[in-house]
Amino acid sequence: MQSMAIFHSFLRRTSSFMLASAFFLPATVFADEIAPFPNATLDLQLKQSVTSYPVISSSMKKVNGIVTADSEQWLDGSLDRKLYLLPSGKSSDEAYRFFTEQFKKLGVTPVFSCERFSCGGSNFWANNVFDIARLYGLDKEQAYFLGQKEVDGKTAYYLTYTVRRGNKREYALVDIFTAGKAKALKRNQVVLPTLPGSLSALASSDAYKALLKAFENQSRPLLITVESASAGRVSEVDSLSRQLQEIQTLLQSKLREDAISSSRYRIQSIVGDQGEGTLHWQVLQ
Repeated sequence: MQSMAIFHSFLRRTSSFMLASAFFLPATVFADEIAPFPNATLDLQLKQSVTSYPVISSSMKKVNGIVTADSEQWLDGSLDRKLYLLPSGKSSDEAYRFFTEQFKKLGVTPVFSCERFSCGGSNFWANNVFDIARLYGLDKEQAYFLGQKEVDGKTAYYLTYTVRRGNKREYALVDIFTAGKAKALKRNQVVLPTLPGSLSALASSDAYKALLKAFENQSRPLLITVESASAGRVSEVDSLSRQLQEIQTLLQSKLREDAISSSRYRIQSIVGDQGEGTLHWQVLQ
């Protein structure tokens, strides 16, 4: 599995998952089959289709100051999410055991799990993977489980992340994600469904938000590549080339507006060979 920088997850933003319109699946793949933690408060609930959902199946490590995972996938599909605030007197560890036991009874095959410091920083899970700030808690009081099973011919991923915050509030997140097709993205690559034609469209795109996050997490200069979708005719190549040149100009203007010095990046653009465009970058020396 190809590694890619975890902070793409903020693509989430959805929260950063690029949440689409509601997409309802058969009840058998909804979290309704998972009993709620007794007396817990349902703090958040989502049933939506998503793109670039992060399926993390390895421990975290830092490379050049950026937290990454050796085994991760970014998949399209349908997400059923529930976030519980646990009642007073109940621990995040109890919630972790409660939900993982249910997963096992449903025939979910364990893929990866971690507890405490082996999971990495809770800040990473809260803000970069799940984009739920209130999941930022104590590294020594966190746990993560990922499992999978086949449901109606599709792969369903069952996930729980539990944590205790510094204010002693305890949370449990339960995700059931049913995968569609995976995007074969490179490391540090974000899909551009359409090429933005204005500063406001660029600024609001998940791709630009991901790029800004990359600058926050990386002090070295970046080579930014804007790649369009494929072209079938010569006239389309000419049209896409003009659009790409315009986007380069927009990107330079927006980065300057956001106080990113031109010494920190170089931009190039190409007409791609896939069905949709991408924005990607690499770290330079």
